[in-house]
Amino acid sequence: MLPVFIDSSCGRLFGVYWPAANDCNKVVLHIPAFAEEMNKSRHMVALQAKVLNELGYAVLIIDLFGTGDSAGDFSEATWAIWHQNISDALAWLQGLHLQSVMLWGLRAGALLAMDFASKNPGQVERILAWQPVLNGDLFVTQFLRLRVAAAMMNSALPQEKTSDLKKQIKDNQALEVAGYLLNPELINPLMTIKLDPMSLKQLRDVTILEVISGENAQPVFANQQLFDELESIGIESNYVKVVGESFWNSQEIVTAPELLDATQESLRNWQ
Repeated sequence: MLPVFIDSSCGRLFGVYWPAANDCNKVVLHIPAFAEEMNKSRHMVALQAKVLNELGYAVLIIDLFGTGDSAGDFSEATWAIWHQNISDALAWLQGLHLQSVMLWGLRAGALLAMDFASKNPGQVERILAWQPVLNGDLFVTQFLRLRVAAAMMNSALPQEKTSDLKKQIKDNQALEVAGYLLNPELINPLMTIKLDPMSLKQLRDVTILEVISGENAQPVFANQQLFDELESIGIESNYVKVVGESFWNSQEIVTAPELLDATQESLRNWQ
């Protein structure tokens, strides 16, 4: 495991890199979750990266611009910059002669990965989506509810609705939510993404891994729908549900061992 810095047009990106074994040219590039979900998930992501590296793959985890130890402040991050971050990380990996790329995205990072793949055909072969966000507008609404809930607990604060907050963002006003100052150039594109499965047709494989709370819990309908649509247009797809804890938003740092095992199994036959 090596700490690395990758030059990007907006400033250096920090990453952690696990070199491949036995001259393998396959690499897994992790695209992290959004805001506090990224911090909650670091332990699980590191555990999975170690397992994937033990299977022989190179693995790179990056902090996107404005997050973690990378350059910039979160308030300066835009969706376009995060796209560029992925391009710059891929260029760095290609410099190491790693040509077969899987983007491994968590939550909103999975949506970013799929959006990038759809707009940059040929740069990515596979997508691994952990608990993917597939509706950017719904995700933003849920995130804004954190501000609404905080205001409800403090009568001195203005009582707002998520619809009012979304209008402010659409009017290019920055908003602070849960300690994060949201740049309209980050949130507006996220709210408008409507993933078209046909735009992923160039991919060789898409794997969706979903954590559910129990054997009888209902899976996310959107995940099943995406899987069905990908299958219908001829993309090799996998949709796996495992029982575990929601490590990306739990109060304590927790793990989901069955997700680690399912991910390892899904990649075992990567040729």
